Amino acid sequence: MKLFYSRPSPFARKALVALIETKQIDDVFLEEVKIGPMAPGDIVPAVNPLGKIPTLLLPDGSSIIDSKYICRYIDEKNQGGDGIKLYPEGENIWEALHLEALADGILEAAVLLIYEIRIRSEKLRVQEWVDAQLLKINRTLNHLEDNIDQLLENINMGSLTVAISLDYLDFRHDSIGWRKNHPKLSAWHDHIKNRQSLNDTYPSD
Repeated sequence: MKLFYSRPSPFARKALVALIETKQIDDVFLEEVKIGPMAPGDIVPAVNPLGKIPTLLLPDGSSIIDSKYICRYIDEKNQGGDGIKLYPEGENIWEALHLEALADGILEAAVLLIYEIRIRSEKLRVQEWVDAQLLKINRTLNHLEDNIDQLLENINMGSLTVAISLDYLDFRHDSIGWRKNHPKLSAWHDHIKNRQSLNDTYPSD
């Protein structure tokens, strides 16, 4: 298998974290690509018409796209039981998927803010649109702060994606200052961010 990824991408990072957590990182060839919303390049579109990362290329030439599906596939491939189970079985899976969806929402809003800054000139930016993305982020942070017990219970793809989303806010949006009003979430993040899978994949340009 081959994983197309980019070091700054939080969604590609999810796939890397999943591979490390399930102890399959050595079974996958990693190909780092430099792409952007205005410069998709030729490599990724050849296996994913959307031209987005992460993309996981399978041995038969087919591909799996979108981080949440790639992570599910990686978890299913871990048949030997080595490493942790990323997605719980039974009713507990819904809480994990709920956390993953919330964290993905933070990431989507945070990435859109970066695009707004990098692609649009200042005079073309729409402040109301920027404020709407910040509102999504802050409402979700408040929800996680108020429901911190969900994060304390288990390590799964949901909680790992929350950690990735908080790392991304530190990486790209330090001005948001999310820690100030979320002390319980901040304390949880300080603990989990030292996990090997997160430490080894911290984003960089």
